[in-house]
Amino acid sequence: MHVRFSLSMVLPLLLISSATRPAPAQAPVGPPLNAKVQETLMGPATQRVVLSPDGDHLAIVAPKGSRTVVLIDGVEGPVFDEIPLNFTWAINRKSTGSMVFSPTGGHSAYVGRRGGDFIAVVDGKEAVTLSTPASLQGATITTSGWGFYFNRDGSRLAYGALTGPGAWVMVVDGVASPVYRALDFTQAALNGKRLVYVAQTADQKWHAVVDGKLGPPYDGIRELALTPDGLHYAFLADRAGGAGGKNSLAVVDGVESQPYYGIQYLEQAPDGRVAYHASTQQPNAGGHGGAEALFVAGLSVAGNISFIAQTYDNDRVGYRLGYGSHYVAFSPDGKRVAYKQQNTPNPGVTVMVNGKPMGPAYLNADELLWSPNGAHLTYQGSSPAGTFPVVDGQELSGGTWIKEFQWSPDGNRYVFQQATSTGIVIVVDGKEHPKVRGIVDGSFQWSPDGKHLAYGAKPGMTVDQPIVDGVPKPHHLLEFGTRNNPRILFPIVSFSPDGNRLAYVAFTLDQFPKGGLVVDGTMYPSPIPGAQFQFPSWSPDSKHFATATFVARGWTIMVDGKLSPSWEDIVVLHSAACRFIDDHTFRFYGIKAAQIYRVTLDIN
Repeated sequence: MHVRFSLSMVLPLLLISSATRPAPAQAPVGPPLNAKVQETLMGPATQRVVLSPDGDHLAIVAPKGSRTVVLIDGVEGPVFDEIPLNFTWAINRKSTGSMVFSPTGGHSAYVGRRGGDFIAVVDGKEAVTLSTPASLQGATITTSGWGFYFNRDGSRLAYGALTGPGAWVMVVDGVASPVYRALDFTQAALNGKRLVYVAQTADQKWHAVVDGKLGPPYDGIRELALTPDGLHYAFLADRAGGAGGKNSLAVVDGVESQPYYGIQYLEQAPDGRVAYHASTQQPNAGGHGGAEALFVAGLSVAGNISFIAQTYDNDRVGYRLGYGSHYVAFSPDGKRVAYKQQNTPNPGVTVMVNGKPMGPAYLNADELLWSPNGAHLTYQGSSPAGTFPVVDGQELSGGTWIKEFQWSPDGNRYVFQQATSTGIVIVVDGKEHPKVRGIVDGSFQWSPDGKHLAYGAKPGMTVDQPIVDGVPKPHHLLEFGTRNNPRILFPIVSFSPDGNRLAYVAFTLDQFPKGGLVVDGTMYPSPIPGAQFQFPSWSPDSKHFATATFVARGWTIMVDGKLSPSWEDIVVLHSAACRFIDDHTFRFYGIKAAQIYRVTLDIN
């Protein structure tokens, strides 16, 4: 399994302290792993280490005499007085400072200070002076959101620099733009090969700069959006002096909409279509009374209201981060759009798809969610009788509440939790699984092919057991997880890429229980009592399963039940830190004698 990760989870190095480790007296027990071990020195184990999102590159901020350097994959960069955690106009302090890696491709950028100069370092070489004491003299710094903007493969890079008071440039692929009065770094996006950012010229007008070309002037630009492939952009704009006070408009791929009295809530589909709310009637002197309508994909909809939808952490399927408010739900291809509409003058709401009703009316509707293939839509309808799941307009049996609705990866199956008058149930493809006494929240896990579903639940009174395709397994289910703070969470069960194999951590339910790693029903005992397993990883060909575990002399990698040599500690930064990188190579970052090594295990 390729471990999922979130680009926002680049954290400072947290060495696992002895206070958080088990303290076994005995040596680890287990067969040795027959693997070729290769170590490459990265540098000293300092407290400032950054790992690239794909886990393939490591940066270490380290002292060099009385100065400081950054080592990237063991290679020293220029010497500076400081590699600042916070500098000049980058007012949002981060634990990693300015250090950024491209998501893939291994490109890097950071900021170094020499005297009063702040200098951008790109791929280990000094590139541009971002600011000097002279350029800062009298400058107004209002630049929240500044940063290095890489596209996914790192082939393009953009960042801002201050050449003088009120004289900003955007450096794009090493070339400075014309000088602007200001740059709005909260509205800058580089996706695919396209860069769009918002700049202010000397006349105090704002422009969208698209691929280096200055767009028309506006009095304000907001809510800039760029599709993931970079092919389409959109924003909302204000331009004073419109006829009758119509000063607001939407701009999509450079084409302006008709002007409105007001405009807000821009949402963009993956194919570039947009939706927004606009005021079509002039508000009164107090600014109230302007009727709003939803404009979406060629439709004008009165009475559209927002709905609540859950957001999930990419690192753990089903792990809910919170709720977000939306006015539309675009299908993944953007060709279908769902929203809810008030039934004026009747009470309640109806869910609409491309302007046509889907399903019955309800007092309210929330959680509008398209399947990954865009073929199916689900939502929750509320009535005095309870909350009802609705799939493709068909109402299922209702209950007190519904949560954790999830589509399978292929979009053809679904699962959710539901509270009914007889207890909590799991519903899969419209049918109830056998009732349980409790469910491990966030544990739903589909196999990559969507054929199998596993989760944790209490079939009996006490312990959580793995439930695979509705059948309980005879184990007390534990979890994969790190001990650092914040913890890195992984799916509680792990399917192989081909969907045919399953691994999890558990105890047996015997009178004298045994604990360990269970792969395809076979338990590989823990190397020490109470050992913790973390970083579950399948080889791409599904033939090998590996996980990191603590033992008496440090950390070891268990591969197919066999133990590698141990290291004093390992680097724990995000979920790509320790994983298979091909069918037979496992890679992690081990620590010994206060040095960090990139370690690869060539599995025979």
